Amino acid sequence: MLTKCANPACSARFLYLHEGKLFAIESEADPQKRGPPTDPEYAGRSYTREYFWLCSSCCCDMTVQSDGDHGITLIPKRQTVSSTEDRKPKAA
Repeated sequence: MLTKCANPACSARFLYLHEGKLFAIESEADPQKRGPPTDPEYAGRSYTREYFWLCSSCCCDMTVQSDGDHGITLIPKRQTVSSTEDRKPKAA
């Protein structure tokens, strides 16, 4: 259950969906730790969906990215924008 901002340095409490940004991250499920599915739609699938929330202040500067089996990583937005700009062809 979501209780606070995914940024460990932030203490903002999750209260409303319209504040901040919610992220749904799918990751591989560990078959040894996986119990019976709680949602029949996902029965027998080998991944799980976890939700992470960034408060209004933190989501202006950063985003959430899956970190494989290890959880999530917070990425500064300017880093994601610059990597996108590097792939754009330069105008002459």
